[in-house]
Amino acid sequence: MNRTAPVSRHRPLRLPWLALGIAISSFAAAQSAPDPAAAPTNPDLGPAFSTKNAAYVPVLFDEIPGWEDESFEQTYASFSSNCKAMKRRSAWAPICAKLARLPKNDAALRAFMHDEFYAYQMLTPTRGATGKLTGYFEPLIAGSLRSEGAYRYPVYGIPNDMYMVDSRTVAGQSSRWLKPAQGKLVGAEAGTPGARQYKIDLAGTSPNNRDKRYRVRIVGDSVRPYLTRKQIDAGGIDAPVLAWVADPYKLYSMQIQGSGKIQLKDGGLIRLAYAEQNGYPFMPNATRGDQDNMLLAIKARALMEPPTVDVPGATRGAKKSGGSSASDDEVARIVAALSSGGSTTASTSRPKAKAKPRPVAKKAASKRPAQGTPGEAQEEIAVDPSDVDAMIQFLLSAPVADESVYVADAEAAPEPATATSSPRPSSAQSSAQKGAPMDMSEFEGKGGGKGAGQAVGSGKAVPATGIHDPSYVFFRRIGDGPEGPIGALGVPLSAGRSMAVDPRATPLGAPVFIDGQQPGGKGPMRRLVFAQDTGGAIRGSVRGDFFWGFGDKAGKMALQTNQPVKMWLLLPKAVAGSAAASGIKTRSAGGVEALRDCAVPDEEFCVEDDGSILDELLPGG
Repeated sequence: MNRTAPVSRHRPLRLPWLALGIAISSFAAAQSAPDPAAAPTNPDLGPAFSTKNAAYVPVLFDEIPGWEDESFEQTYASFSSNCKAMKRRSAWAPICAKLARLPKNDAALRAFMHDEFYAYQMLTPTRGATGKLTGYFEPLIAGSLRSEGAYRYPVYGIPNDMYMVDSRTVAGQSSRWLKPAQGKLVGAEAGTPGARQYKIDLAGTSPNNRDKRYRVRIVGDSVRPYLTRKQIDAGGIDAPVLAWVADPYKLYSMQIQGSGKIQLKDGGLIRLAYAEQNGYPFMPNATRGDQDNMLLAIKARALMEPPTVDVPGATRGAKKSGGSSASDDEVARIVAALSSGGSTTASTSRPKAKAKPRPVAKKAASKRPAQGTPGEAQEEIAVDPSDVDAMIQFLLSAPVADESVYVADAEAAPEPATATSSPRPSSAQSSAQKGAPMDMSEFEGKGGGKGAGQAVGSGKAVPATGIHDPSYVFFRRIGDGPEGPIGALGVPLSAGRSMAVDPRATPLGAPVFIDGQQPGGKGPMRRLVFAQDTGGAIRGSVRGDFFWGFGDKAGKMALQTNQPVKMWLLLPKAVAGSAAASGIKTRSAGGVEALRDCAVPDEEFCVEDDGSILDELLPGG
């Protein structure tokens, strides 16, 4: 260990009873909202606190498994990029300024972390220490600037008719004077120019967990939820079209992962980043297990290829029939496991048995009152197990469009086909106590793709895809380069150092140390990452989605990342003190104290749901 710190901070051998005493007292403190006056006696321990979604137990840095083995020199670039967004916050500004002046060596950076941050082990609301780590990547799919032949599915930018309205502006109100302003509906006085009184018809929907805003549209004199995926596909929308693709399931995969690149037939490249979402949660009411299986199927679809693919100018090059690449093997394993209901744990050998696809469960459509035009009926947005079975079947079995020669029938939607694959059964895995270093260079994008023009055409109806998930993601174009796509924090993601989180439990911008297993059983996966992204499917505490980078190799690693994990949150000392002293309780409607929703409330990253109305949105007078 090379850090510069007082000897008492990192004495390698500490009395067992002392360590046990600290652990027990810290855990007990996290069981309920702590008394701010009851500060830890050890100055290197922050105050314990809890929220609705997690408990935070203070620990010493040298109690974190693998902390002393981390190379902080390798984390400097990611930390510096993180500061481009976080330096705008008062608690982070001096930390980021200090980081910029530091020598870029391990000892200086290690001492910096100890001086500026408290470490907390994250626990679930039921006080469990183990959560789940999955992986995601930036996929590449083929596309066109025009709607022609197979390329008939639009990739949309932010709709022109979608607005955001703060839940605190319309809370408990049946009508409200509102004024459209830069994509938002803001509160206004009666008679204000450009404003009018609207009926608030948002029953059955919820605001976004992160910013507490509804995504809505104006229908006559009413404010209603924005369109679901089914409605968008059925009628098209008023939104810019960024590209056209041939495979709606690969497009869906790119939406769920939040970014991607589209390779054009002439060799041009369009890079897309997450811009907005239609306001519906990913797979509402589905179980955690069903969501996990769907995510695996979604990621596998992004890596699937037709028997022969040769997209001119594509950076992947030609794929031959019956390819045996590592990513193809991993996709085959996932297809077989999900189709047969078996384990999706990575394994090393293949049986000769043929996988049987799940039957597609049918159910009668359930209707509810219209949210669109008069007389419009809509299928329920809740997703049940039969929906999940059907969607997995479509994702894994529907033919993959050969974009170079395939021309889809003008009327028929892609039909699921029987999936055959050669899975690899699970086998016992062993790893050394200290795993091999993780080399992320092969997962990084190279950049420099040929520029592309603007897509032409407007949104239109497309054949039904069988995807019952009501959520829908809209994109924006960004420049191509070796850096990762732009995450929710507003900075480029770094392969191996960025993670998507639930910002209620893990504040965006915070460093997080994770302890899991490397894919393939190569040893422990212990490293410092940064909470720089979010995802609709990433919910709860001790939950992360590890960003592997760009392309098929990164996709293979993302498919293999589905494992238990422990997490330690690092908070600036001023932020931790504020969270524990005044940020853990709110007043509920009945006057009873309740735990807060956000570990670190933030008007941009995690708005606290306290039932109040923003002062700046209230009518004057």
